[in-house]
Amino acid sequence: MEKNKKRIVIITSLILLFLLVWSLVVNKDDNSYLLDVKITYNNNVNNPINYKEIIDNLRNEYQNDDIVGILSIDNTDYKVPILQGDDNDYYLNHTPDGKKNFMGSIYLDYRVNIDSSRKLLIYGHNSSRIDMPFKILEEFYDKGYYDNHKTMSVITSNVEKKYEIFSVYVEPSDYSYMNLKLSDEEYSNQIKMFKNKSLYDTGVEVTGNDEVLILQTCSTHKDYSNYDKKYLLIILRRVL
Repeated sequence: MEKNKKRIVIITSLILLFLLVWSLVVNKDDNSYLLDVKITYNNNVNNPINYKEIIDNLRNEYQNDDIVGILSIDNTDYKVPILQGDDNDYYLNHTPDGKKNFMGSIYLDYRVNIDSSRKLLIYGHNSSRIDMPFKILEEFYDKGYYDNHKTMSVITSNVEKKYEIFSVYVEPSDYSYMNLKLSDEEYSNQIKMFKNKSLYDTGVEVTGNDEVLILQTCSTHKDYSNYDKKYLLIILRRVL
């Protein structure tokens, strides 16, 4: 009996030691998903940036034609490739180079066109312990952080789009924001709903004529810990 107790204590201690080491490893800042892309201007007045070349270079680097753009948060080093597959499942657990990995990728909803759709939905993983690709979004719970990081950019093969945040909130039950087949009236009402649900007033006016970008990730906000599913949504309007 005493031997069994000692064995249990030893096994438990080894498990706890393993978990401690594992925690130190996975909590180490990796940031391998970030891009080191230098955008250079040329002397062409009509096209000072060759966006197609930028995206083509990334596709060649990762050997993946599913790369459709680059997402960046202004005033930060955050710059990541945007993937788009044939469904919304593959890039949940595949990195931009096509390797299977729990980190996944930042990816665009397969139902939209990055250049022409009036509503873009982009997804990515988050975690309370691990530095995941969309963990940075939880900084936006803080109004002070938002005040210094109000805008983001999306580069495609054709253009650089500028967006400003107009709503930040956690959604635990209503997933209608994912609906794409909306009449103009339904779309306008949805925009108003986004604005009204914001955790704080951004002071940004938005209408049914605006193009919007929705960034979605899992929320670890303590106020929503009792919900099985809760998504942090950062919603932006296109300004350029």
